[in-house]
Amino acid sequence: MDWLANVPIRTKLLLISVLTSAIALLLAGAAIIVYDTITYTDQKKREISVQAETLAASVTAALAFNDAKVAEEYLKAFEANPEIAAAGIYTTDARLFARYMRSGLSTRALPTAAEPAGERFKDDELEVFRPIKDGARTVGTVYLRANTESLAIRIARFGGIILLVLVGSLVITLPISIRMQRVISHPIQDISRAASLIAAGDLTATLPVQQRSDEIGLLVEMFTRMAEGLREQIRGLIEGATVLGSAASDIVASTTQLSVSASESAVIVSETTVTVEEVRQTAQVASQKAKNVADSAQKAAQISQNGRKSTEDVAAGMNRIRLQMEAIAVSMTRLSEQSQAIGRIMATVEDLAAQSNLLAVNAAIEAAKAGEHGKGFGVVAQEVKSLAEQSRQATNQVRTILGDIQKATTTAMMATEQGSKAVEAGTRQTEVASESIQALTASVNEATQAATQIAASSQQQLVGVDQVAGAMESIKQASTQNVAGARQLEVAARNLNELGQRLKQMVERYKV
Repeated sequence: MDWLANVPIRTKLLLISVLTSAIALLLAGAAIIVYDTITYTDQKKREISVQAETLAASVTAALAFNDAKVAEEYLKAFEANPEIAAAGIYTTDARLFARYMRSGLSTRALPTAAEPAGERFKDDELEVFRPIKDGARTVGTVYLRANTESLAIRIARFGGIILLVLVGSLVITLPISIRMQRVISHPIQDISRAASLIAAGDLTATLPVQQRSDEIGLLVEMFTRMAEGLREQIRGLIEGATVLGSAASDIVASTTQLSVSASESAVIVSETTVTVEEVRQTAQVASQKAKNVADSAQKAAQISQNGRKSTEDVAAGMNRIRLQMEAIAVSMTRLSEQSQAIGRIMATVEDLAAQSNLLAVNAAIEAAKAGEHGKGFGVVAQEVKSLAEQSRQATNQVRTILGDIQKATTTAMMATEQGSKAVEAGTRQTEVASESIQALTASVNEATQAATQIAASSQQQLVGVDQVAGAMESIKQASTQNVAGARQLEVAARNLNELGQRLKQMVERYKV
């Protein structure tokens, strides 16, 4: 149907009228033919069925007496009806009992056996089977075959009549359609010519005034209003194009300056971002250093605590040593005193040894005087002398040992006194060191707290600097976007300026 779009509207209107009439007549003729065909076939069925029932009633006796000649006589009566092409009578066992064939009408043989009762069409022929009744008992079947060539003749006749009516209607409809299409197409052609002039830029084109109230008249009126509205719009568009061109020039200048300012701001923001990033890195290093200092201060505080505890332990140990030295001095004093007592005892023992020796000499003298009777006493005197000598020797040895002990004791006492003095000095130094370590511990604790606060402050400062760096990065991105937006705005302003100029050139070609 694409070819129909290029057909002129006059031809379309003519085709619509002619085709509508032709299609309506064809549909009406087809409906009439279908109705007549259905009516005719039903009538034929009824006619042939009545003849078949009449024949069945007539041949009942012939079947009862098995008289085929009588049955054929009844069948020959159909020679008077030219529509009957063949007829037959069948017994109850479906055997052909009698038959009739019209010569020259049908070459098809009769069925070899009876079929169920009913009507059916085969090869443009109507076949009818009807039972033969003898009371309530079926004694056979009647078969009739009618020629339906007259139905085709009726359809051809109706077709010819419809064709003649169609040709007559076209002869009548064509002039009326031509007149009607002129009434419709001429205003449309006027509108088309006016639209061509308007499309060419001549907005002064007008349509002839027509006093019509139909759709064509409404179309002409609306087109006239449209042309007038278009003229008004073009006038406004010319004024708007002039204003747009001036405004677009101002916008281009402003956007150019804005783009330059945005670019300079972006450069400054980029440099600031780099500086903030360096500050952030410095703050990060300072935060790490502060953290390390805080950790070192914590370790120093722990070491000072350990040193203070060790100093306290040393002081306690020095006190214990001092007490032990004092105890040793007391013991050495006692030992010296005991050595002196032993010396006095040894002097007494030495005196006793001398006296015993003297006594032994005297006893030996007396024993010598006694002679033979004093020998035993002389032996005792000799043993006493020997014991006295041994006692004197032992006393000398003990005195020598006591002398060594006294020397050692004196040396030990001197060493103990020096040790006590050293312990006292060490105790004093330990107390001084303890006081210094306590002061150092307090200072280290204060330094630790300060370092911890510095580390926390540095961490907060690092977080703040990170936030500032993030903000500056966002500002940098925003500045970059602003630069891109300013450039796009500048491009858009230039395009708008060009558009305004083109629009001005376009509207200048219209004639209003």
